[in-house]
Amino acid sequence: MLHSSVIFKYSEMYIHNMVEISTRNFTFSQKAKKLPEIIKIDEEFAYIIGLWKADRCSNAKGIVGVRSKDEDLLESFRKFIEKMKLDVKERIVKSYGTVKEVYCCSMPLRRIFEYVAKNRDKLFSEKRMILSYLAGIIDGDGSTGGNSHLVIFYSPGELEDAKIDSQLIKKLGFDTTIKIKDNHIRLYILKPSKLIKDLLPFIILKRKFMAA
Repeated sequence: MLHSSVIFKYSEMYIHNMVEISTRNFTFSQKAKKLPEIIKIDEEFAYIIGLWKADRCSNAKGIVGVRSKDEDLLESFRKFIEKMKLDVKERIVKSYGTVKEVYCCSMPLRRIFEYVAKNRDKLFSEKRMILSYLAGIIDGDGSTGGNSHLVIFYSPGELEDAKIDSQLIKKLGFDTTIKIKDNHIRLYILKPSKLIKDLLPFIILKRKFMAA
């Protein structure tokens, strides 16, 4: 398997601030279902990465999917899988109530997701890319209260993820604070009204931002 620094050097092309990934650098078996030769790391991809990080359905080998009760979020992921020319799979599962999973089986795509997520602080340098990524996370694992409250939740082992996302938010000019609880981590965005205004065009679940 290629070292991450080698992949980073040889798999990306920057065209007018657009990152493009060559999928052949993530495909190590001729049996793998073929992806498009080039995948653009655009605003849609950034949103999907955020949603996947928040609501991923499985850590099983080669599974790329999300779990949600919200059909709008599931549909956004379903359309992305179809765009990748992969077979969409769905199932109903019991997890804090009945939820649905939308997923595909593709080890190359899973490697790409993990790679982009790991290097998001480098790949998501433009404001709209950061906003798209944050919108995906907030749609999946965010909590709001009108324009005065915005917090993102993480599992106990995701402190480094919270720190990276905090740095991305600070790139946009907003302060954050991280609080570690017994069973989760919270990333608070301080004085978030301006950030919420910037996020709204990228958010699918706009009802989250309706004032209580």
